[in-house]
Amino acid sequence: MTGNVIAPFFRQKHHLHPLLRASLPPSLFRLGKHLNGSHFVAGLVLIALAFALSISPLAAQTVNYDLQTTSVLRINLPVSQAVTVTFSDPVEKIVSADTAIADAQPITDKSLYLVGRAFGTTTVNLYSAEGAPVGLLAVEVGVDTADISRSIRAAVPSSEVRVSAVNGRVRLSGTVTDAVSMQQVLEIVEQYGSPAIINTMTLAGGQQVNLEVRILEAQRDAGRELGIQWGGNVGGVGVSITGGPNSPAADASSFASFITSIISGVSGVSLTATINALEARSLVRTLAEPNLTTLSGVEASFLAGGQVPIRTNDVNGNSTLTYRDFGVRLIFTPVVLGDDRIQIQLTPEVSSIGGFTAIGDPIFNTRTLDATVELRDGQSFAVAGLLQNDTNLSQNQLPWIGDIPVLGSLFKSSSFQKRDTELVVIVTPRLVQPATPGQVLATPLDASRPANDVEFFALGQMEVTRQMLKDFQSGTGVAGPFGYIIDLGLENEN
Repeated sequence: MTGNVIAPFFRQKHHLHPLLRASLPPSLFRLGKHLNGSHFVAGLVLIALAFALSISPLAAQTVNYDLQTTSVLRINLPVSQAVTVTFSDPVEKIVSADTAIADAQPITDKSLYLVGRAFGTTTVNLYSAEGAPVGLLAVEVGVDTADISRSIRAAVPSSEVRVSAVNGRVRLSGTVTDAVSMQQVLEIVEQYGSPAIINTMTLAGGQQVNLEVRILEAQRDAGRELGIQWGGNVGGVGVSITGGPNSPAADASSFASFITSIISGVSGVSLTATINALEARSLVRTLAEPNLTTLSGVEASFLAGGQVPIRTNDVNGNSTLTYRDFGVRLIFTPVVLGDDRIQIQLTPEVSSIGGFTAIGDPIFNTRTLDATVELRDGQSFAVAGLLQNDTNLSQNQLPWIGDIPVLGSLFKSSSFQKRDTELVVIVTPRLVQPATPGQVLATPLDASRPANDVEFFALGQMEVTRQMLKDFQSGTGVAGPFGYIIDLGLENEN
């Protein structure tokens, strides 16, 4: 019987509520032709859903104001949107305190049309025919907080952000997972044109990042020099035929005087010849591995080295001292993204004193870089590399004579200098957690201890390890018979 009652309701389109009838699709009425008693519940759900979808926007745009029971009615209105306010009693006059924020236009003596013009707060006063105040509307015009909340949930589903309006401003509260999510939320809110944003969001358990940086450098120098250096004196005047790599003709005047004296046949000529033959090689290897841990989005710095004073002159010519850092420096800012991705902005630097100027100021050799990379937890990346090859060839000789084949080698000095430099910087970020309470962390001093008198004087060790003492006691690596000459006291150690 119930099915016979509800089925005609579906089959008769004009029996529906006027608001519902205008929004229902024709397919919904065709469904009533096949409706029977077993589908009563389904039909009821469809009616309720369609009715809610149809009239909820209209209901949301109408506010009822009972002047007898409510003295002040507060209305939150999004900018550029409107609402209809109906009264329980007639109202003769409506006055808006600031029409630039909210404009109120009467429709009838029991209703008005309220439009949000700009961000801010204002009031709308209601008066009776006798001019007595009968009501007050406290209007706050801001952004559409409900729409902002939906946009935030769609863009950052892992966040728990609450959006509210305060005096035309947007207040954000709740928690987000990381700094990147917080920035996304702020960018979404800025698109709604709010004059100001009150950000009270917090990070839910900040993630900590450990950055391991390996700076490896190898410098190889090779040099050769072969030649004959002439010198002596002519008539008591000392002369030399040399010259350096940077000034091959430095002794040209001495050479001219020397040749002139020989041609003139002046007695008292004493000559010396020095054979220069030298080969030199050097290798310098540098390895620096700074490690630093900080929170996501927070800059951290590390310096292992020292400071040296440098003299500078001010505008008045007075000498002042400033201090310059040198050593191994690391500055980086990590940002944890989604899926264990880590964005790192880093500036490592390795500097050392390479020499001094003529007035005693230090000269620094510096290797530095500034880069931004993105890696996953535990991945490594060679963010910088350098391969440099410097070759310097120089040759000093007597003019014309040095060009003679074979014989000219006696009047020639040649030098060769080569320097190869290889540099690479490798970074490895890791998401880390602190140790549990009571957990003992390993230190560099755990594997060894300072040697005692017997170990220092008898065994020649400055520090020893437990494995080293066991090897001494068991004779590991000793060929032939051996015995316990010295009691190392290993059995008494725990």
